[in-house]
Amino acid sequence: MALKEPRPALLLLLVLLPAWLALGRRETRHEKFHRQHVDFPKTSAPDARRYCNLLMPRRNLTADACKPTNTFIHAGPAEVDGVCSSGGTPSTENYYDSNAPFEITTCRVAGGTQRPPCNYRGRTSTQRIRVACVGGLPVHYKTQL
Repeated sequence: MALKEPRPALLLLLVLLPAWLALGRRETRHEKFHRQHVDFPKTSAPDARRYCNLLMPRRNLTADACKPTNTFIHAGPAEVDGVCSSGGTPSTENYYDSNAPFEITTCRVAGGTQRPPCNYRGRTSTQRIRVACVGGLPVHYKTQL
């Protein structure tokens, strides 16, 4: 029996299956940490206020309500992940303090805005950071030191 041409339904399934599987996959805690806190190279903006007002919605941090505060770390993902190993020192529980300072931008909601559109103030500094680590990877930004 000779092979026949592929059926259109089979081809459609082969094309759509990977996309469908990707949509059904949930973001890991580590991926969420990177989305919320790592911006490298730093997104260009004229000043810290405009930077925050650009990045907060872009990173989906203002979808339902204005997140009161968020910090972006301007270092490569591997360097930030390294805080959970040789680039950091254990603190309390599962928290690690970075051995070196990082350039960061801290965004704080301005004027008590609770619902989008949100308005943020921004401040850039260079400081050591503290992150919670699970399985050797950062999953929560605690604070700058």
